Amino acid sequence: MKKIFILNGSRRKEGNTAKFIRSISNKLNEFDVEISHPQDFNIETCVGCHQCFLKAKCVQLDDLSLLEEKILNADLFILASPVYLHYMSGELKMILDKFAWWAHTLRLQGKPVVLLSTCSTNGQDSVIKPLGEIMNFMGGNVIATANASSALDQLNNPDWIKEVSEEIVKRIKQSIEEPPQSNSFLENIFTGMKIMMQGQAAYLVENDMEKEELGELKFWENSGMIEFKTFSDYLKHKYQ
Repeated sequence: MKKIFILNGSRRKEGNTAKFIRSISNKLNEFDVEISHPQDFNIETCVGCHQCFLKAKCVQLDDLSLLEEKILNADLFILASPVYLHYMSGELKMILDKFAWWAHTLRLQGKPVVLLSTCSTNGQDSVIKPLGEIMNFMGGNVIATANASSALDQLNNPDWIKEVSEEIVKRIKQSIEEPPQSNSFLENIFTGMKIMMQGQAAYLVENDMEKEELGELKFWENSGMIEFKTFSDYLKHKYQ
């Protein structure tokens, strides 16, 4: 059974964001769906030590590895947040900070991603847009985005909910049965990151350093990404 992992960044487990999520997840009964919140995990605040970039993992001993496992083991990832002061929730931002090294390694490896947000009046772009950029840099293939505004009473509008949720569910059911895909954003990111990794490899040679000292480069080499010209070619090789 295909797995869908949903991370709701809201501080309220029964708030508007949860309601929006349920309008979609209730239509996904044929999949193994798990919904979690930041407060379900004991995750320490990032201290800015930069060790994740060197070791390709966070060195703090908390529940981050558990959350990482849930995201990576899912066939599709849904990420949601209410708008807090024209941005995502602080709890969600803290988690994404801890996954910073994923943005250098395309760690999501083309996994399909759905982004949801809720707002009172405005500000939806200030959540969906940065989340989309972050997911792209982390290697996620964003297949759908949607915002629900309480000022427009969209969550209580059955016609609006039906139209939006059914479109998202349609895209989910199509994408989850396909192998992970690339897109134009991911290709640009792949090209830039590959150049950076090749620079790191040259630096190691020039300074007679071991590869283990640069975990991100080691990830690129162990995954085989560094051998491919495009992210699309790499994903085809890996999943097909």
